[in-house]
Amino acid sequence: MNSQDKHHYKNFSDNKLLDALKTNERVSAFTEIYDRYWTPLVLHVSRMVQEEETAQDIIQELFTWIYQRIGEVEITSSLSSYLYNAARHRVFNAIKHEKVKFNYLQSIADFESGHTDQPDEQLRLKQLGDLIEAEIDKMPNKMREIFYLSRKKYLSHKEIANLLNLSEHTVRTQIQRALKGLRSKPEFNL
Repeated sequence: MNSQDKHHYKNFSDNKLLDALKTNERVSAFTEIYDRYWTPLVLHVSRMVQEEETAQDIIQELFTWIYQRIGEVEITSSLSSYLYNAARHRVFNAIKHEKVKFNYLQSIADFESGHTDQPDEQLRLKQLGDLIEAEIDKMPNKMREIFYLSRKKYLSHKEIANLLNLSEHTVRTQIQRALKGLRSKPEFNL
């Protein structure tokens, strides 16, 4: 693509770029979308993951995924909303993956260190953990997300509020409601 073509696409609105993705201009349109949104998306994700290299990896994966499915991707919202939501979901998937990896590594470390509880106690703890996770999964999406960031990622109310563009009061209230809901379950004995 020559510099005149590139300049031409800089003047396109997001909607016009989306339309161009469906034509033989898709590579040029995609390149403009990439150039337009790369830096803001990396900055946005960096605030969530606290590491620019990880943020760049997440955004690169997102753009690669979009490019590979350019004819299949159906964007019904604004382009920026779609990209920011897709980036946010990829962050949460990365966090979830890290949690699984951490738990696996922790179980290996426990096994290697000879850490053994009574089998009954281990089973009861696992069952209790499964029950708690099932109750957390039943929470409304926003409450579950806030609770996860607080209790599993150990973020402060202020960090969560900044990450999710909410007030600290909302974050505090959602965590209190989540804990109250869990405590109300007699099988948890919290």
